[in-house]
Parts: sequence; structure tokens; C-alpha cells
Amino acid sequence: MSYTGADLIADGLAQLGVEHVFGIVSIHNMPIIDAINRLGKTSIIDVRHEQAGTHAADGYARVTGKLGVMIASTGPGTSNTVTGLYEAQYGSSRVMVITGQAETAFYGKGLAYVHEAENQVAMLSTVCRRVESPRDISQLGAAFSSVINDMFTGRPAPGALEIPIDLQYAATDAQTFSYPPVAGMSPADNQIDAAVDKIKGSTRRIIVAGGGVIAAEASKELQALAEKLDCPIVTTVDGRGVIAEDHQRCVGNYYNSAGIYNAIQAADLTIAVGTKFAVGVDGQFQAQTPPGEMIQIDIDGNMIGRTHKVHVAVQADAKAALQAINSGLQEVTPNDGQFNEVIWEARDGVRKAMRSRLGEDWPRVMDAIRAKLPRDSVFARDQTVSAYNWGNQQFPIYEPRTSISPTSGAIGPGFPMSLGAAVGSGKKTVIIHGDGGFMFHATELATAAQYQVPLIICIFNDSGYGVLRWLQDMRFGRINETDFHKVAFVEMANSMGVPGERVQNVAEFESAFDTAMAGKGPYLIDIDMEHFAPMEMSIMPKDNK
Repeated sequence: MSYTGADLIADGLAQLGVEHVFGIVSIHNMPIIDAINRLGKTSIIDVRHEQAGTHAADGYARVTGKLGVMIASTGPGTSNTVTGLYEAQYGSSRVMVITGQAETAFYGKGLAYVHEAENQVAMLSTVCRRVESPRDISQLGAAFSSVINDMFTGRPAPGALEIPIDLQYAATDAQTFSYPPVAGMSPADNQIDAAVDKIKGSTRRIIVAGGGVIAAEASKELQALAEKLDCPIVTTVDGRGVIAEDHQRCVGNYYNSAGIYNAIQAADLTIAVGTKFAVGVDGQFQAQTPPGEMIQIDIDGNMIGRTHKVHVAVQADAKAALQAINSGLQEVTPNDGQFNEVIWEARDGVRKAMRSRLGEDWPRVMDAIRAKLPRDSVFARDQTVSAYNWGNQQFPIYEPRTSISPTSGAIGPGFPMSLGAAVGSGKKTVIIHGDGGFMFHATELATAAQYQVPLIICIFNDSGYGVLRWLQDMRFGRINETDFHKVAFVEMANSMGVPGERVQNVAEFESAFDTAMAGKGPYLIDIDMEHFAPMEMSIMPKDNK
């Protein structure tokens, strides 16, 4: 058998160290699927829907730092990947969709060829930074490399490659593939000098750390800077884990909390690393200007100064920039102790106040998960009541790449993202989910069962879209289309090969969680929220509504 275009793709993935890909087989990708399995160096996880598979590739990429791959079919299969690519783009995640296309003799002819999708490149370009579509077998290797090089240069981003089916069968020669070098992401000397001077001239500093620190594998460098300056670290939700949240200098994901924001107002310098300062619903948080002057470090120059005024810009990989700054700070005055103490008191007060809003039962549920889950296990969330009220802030995170959630704010990606995370880490992974969002991808229970993925699925079941229900009541005094009948999730899971149980109190939850931890594969816990003590909602309603 000759070496084909499909073999080139399978070989390229193996050379890049891709251990798992997610996919759905089709007439327009069968050669690639066959080539991957013949080579035997990459395992294929057969998902039940392309959107879920793309989310799973995203979770895999975020947890491992490796390339996440979804193999889809042209046309309807690829259109299903767009939502997953949208989330990956929003979350700066390296997710690659490899898809088929009509054979070159029919491409662009408008002959209603099966799965014809002549605007597929344009569609994918709305959610990918780089899309390639070779029209001759001689172009395939270069197209593959071009997408990979883009995804791994600068800010992480998704990409896509469509390959006409005849090119997948076509004979070609083997090629060598590699990731691009990190060179070119180092900071300019004048930028580092200006940052060092600004830091030395300040005594009340704070650090705001985002997901860019994790993407750059720069947690040690960030912590070294914080310890050198005796400086508090405030994280974004995507930056959680850059420093252990039981570390004395960690404030946590509370920058947007009024209590913390007020406490840091005396700062004379904000050091922002790898964060976009994302704006919330209804424009929330845009007015929360970082206190004092600001140094902003980001690999993407387009993000520097976009949301807030910057006094020193450092465009560079976060790791390289922090290494250079640390080297330049041989002698520096540590933070003002009284300034720090105000922040520590505010941090402890905010944590206590937020915990008190959870009522009698939910703190015990949260504490039970944290006590039983290893520090290096992944804790994933969907957009749900429990995530908003305790999962995104109060549940302690201790290591990089162990906290994931939909950056775009979408409902539903949490379950498939956690599935990919569990495949990538090989460790017990917990997903907290609402019942409404879980139904988006409930069929992936079959995937979890098939591969015995070590995933604990906690469905916080309030028979509807709880967050939206609360917002509707606050804004309109009534609710619309947010109430559902209660689904028997345990029976659903059992039908697909996943064991589980419904729980109605904390003791039953703890017992079920112990059972889940003791097993090797997936386990579902259906948490009937109507039997638990209620928690207060902590989402800001729209003003004057």
C-alpha cells in the first residue's frame, strides 16, 4: 500500500505527540481514521456529536497544554464543530478541526455533491485564526504545517484544515513536522527596563493574573515575582491555579468583587499578566479600572491597553517577560505591610461572606468534594447556579490546568470539556453541571462509558435553567421558558452504561461521591436540589430592572 495524504496527517499528528483525537467517522474522513489506526500511535475517541467532540478537544488542550484535535466530516459534520471552535477561540485554546471536503473535481461546481460545502472555509474562518484547504496533494503538508504554526505562535488559537477526499487517498511522500520555536516571543529590553523601573518606584503593588500565565507555563515565575515583592495575586477565572489558593499571597478570583476591588484601591501599581480584563454581561466590570498605574504583559499586542489605560506595555510570552523582570529586580523594596493587611482582611471577609450565602448544605457539599478530590485532579464547571455561587470562586484550586469552565459563558460545554480533560489527564475529574445545560450533550455518557473515562458527573438538578430563572424573576417579576420537568438522569445514565444514583441530602452525596472515587470509570450523581437548603444567588441583576 502506498503512502497517502491520510498517512501524512496520521504521521504528522504522531510526530507532534498527539496521543488522543476525538472524532466521528464519515465517508469524507475514513482514510484519515484508517491511517491513524494503522499507524497505532494516536488513540481515537469516538464521540456522539461533533460539537461535543470539539469541546472535548478543547478540554483536552486546556488540561494538557497539548494540541486538541477533532476529526469531522465535511458539511453538516463541520458546521456542528463551529460552536466548539467558538468556545476555543474565546478561551484562547489550541483546538484543530480536521475535516474532509468534496473531491477536487467537484469542488466549486455547485453540482449538489453529497455534503457539498463550498463556503466551509469562510464559515470556519469566523471562529479560527487560520484555515487551510489544499487543492493538490503537493500542498497538503504545507497546509498542515501552516495551521499548526499559527496555532502555536503568539496567543493560542483554534485552527482548521479541510482536505478533499481524493487528496486523502492520493499518493505522496512522508514529511517531517514540528512545532514552531518560541523565539520571537521574548520582550524588548526597553520594555523590561521600563517595567522594572516602575516596579522599583512603587510600594503598593497588586498582580492580576489570567489564563495567559497558564498558557505560557509561567506559574513559577509569577509566584517568584509575588514573593520577591510580597505582593497579592488576584486571578481571573481562567487564571485560577497560577498559584495555589491556600498560598498566603493568593487572593483568588475576586477582582470583580466589590469588597476586594475597594480594598485594592490604594495600590500604586497593577501588574496585569495574561488577562484581557473581560467585560461582563450588561457591561459589568468595564468601569473597574485597575488601581494606580498599570504594567500590562500580554503576548497579543492587540489586547494591551484595549480595555484600560496602560503605562508600561510588555508584549511577550508571559514566561519570558516574568523571567526578565525577575532578573532585573535584584534589589527591590517589598510591599507596604499595612496595604497588604487591608487586602488580606478583605479577602478573608469576602470569602466568609460568600460562604455564608450558600446556606446550610452547599458548603458541606463543596468541602466534601475538595476533601476527597486530589489536589492535582481537574475540577470543571458548566455555567450553572453552583458554578456561579461557589464553583468559580470558593472551591479551592491548587495547581495550573486543574480548573476549566466555558470562557464564553455558554451553557452546555462543561460536560464534553470535562470528558476531554479526563481523557487528557487520565485522573479523576469532577464536573459540576446544571440539569438544563447537561441535556445539550447528555449522549456523551455513552462515550464516557465506552472508554471508561474517570469522570464524576455531578448534576445539580433544579428542573430548569436556574440562573436564567433567577434573572428573569429579578428583572421582570416572572419567569419564561426556564422550567422543565425533572429528568431521571440515573436511569438515562444506566441505559448508556454509566452507573449512578440520585441523592437528596449531604450524607447521601458524600456516600455517592465515595463510591464514584472508588470506581475506575464514569459515575453520575443526580443532586435533587429541592431537598437541600437553599442558597442565595450572587449574580448582579441589571440596574433599574
